Amino acid sequence: MLPRRLWWIWLLIVAALGVVFYFTLNQGIVKPFVGQQLKQQQTVAEAETSNITSFFQVFGTSVSVLANLSSMGDRDATTVKDMDAFVSQWRDSNLVGGVVLTDRYGIVQFNANILGTKEVGVSLADRDYFVQAKNQSGGGGYFIGTPVVSRTGASKGQIIVPVASALYQKSVFMGVVVASVELQPLTEHYLGELKVPDQTHVFLIGQSGELLYSDPPIKVESTNFFDAQGHPFLDSKTVNDLRDALKTTKEGGRTTTYLNPETGKTETRLVAYAPIPLGERSLLLIMAVPIQEVTGITTPIYGQLTAILLLVSLTLLLFGIMVSREIQAQKGDRDSKLP
Repeated sequence: MLPRRLWWIWLLIVAALGVVFYFTLNQGIVKPFVGQQLKQQQTVAEAETSNITSFFQVFGTSVSVLANLSSMGDRDATTVKDMDAFVSQWRDSNLVGGVVLTDRYGIVQFNANILGTKEVGVSLADRDYFVQAKNQSGGGGYFIGTPVVSRTGASKGQIIVPVASALYQKSVFMGVVVASVELQPLTEHYLGELKVPDQTHVFLIGQSGELLYSDPPIKVESTNFFDAQGHPFLDSKTVNDLRDALKTTKEGGRTTTYLNPETGKTETRLVAYAPIPLGERSLLLIMAVPIQEVTGITTPIYGQLTAILLLVSLTLLLFGIMVSREIQAQKGDRDSKLP
């Protein structure tokens, strides 16, 4: 048997080693790993936003080329043919709903879309891209409008991102060519890759803070996502960072307190965000990954360190027992030699 004092010394040593092992793992392994994972999330988010931006650059150039065709000014059978050819060119992308041509007052005169319908007569005069096109000094180039609910064509009733190009003849504004990019398939096509792991939540926020896309789907009771009841970001610092990102187009990431909209439970998540610049405005991509998906990778390391701790503790215990027995044996020898 060990003396009580040695038992206490042994327990203190084991506790001290446990604390040292824990802080060594947390500071030396877990925190750097979490930081590395967060940077990786930011890199993935930035890559996907870059892909979306590149798509709109190519698509916008294509809309501008269509607007500069002489048939857009002639407004005859060739106009319909060229617009149908434009739709056929982009049909396989499954992202484009169609294209329309308006008069100088914003009324749709020609309509080509993936359904083949020719609905005309709808007014687009209040759309921001039409106002911008009407107020510029000449044609050329393209505009990316604010995401809106489509009023006509194959995308009617759906949220679209309009891409427009002004039509001028001899410096006189004649209308606008505007094509629709359907937001739902666009986000699913480019942002679906972000759902790794499956527990990742993805949000797309508009310039004014409106929620344009969420996976999983959530409902908010305000036009501004960050002011609404039901948004999952409980940390005010995170909300402020996301607001600033919309204004400054600055990417970033942090660990935050998060209300899981699927389970209703509060948890810790790694949140990475990156802006998507679209002309004079931008959208904000946000992805949130459960921190357990990251720290869970370090669980085997915890097991290994626990095994080492137990081995060291048992070694110390055995050593203490051996020393105690040796001391007791020596004491017994001395006692036997006394008269």
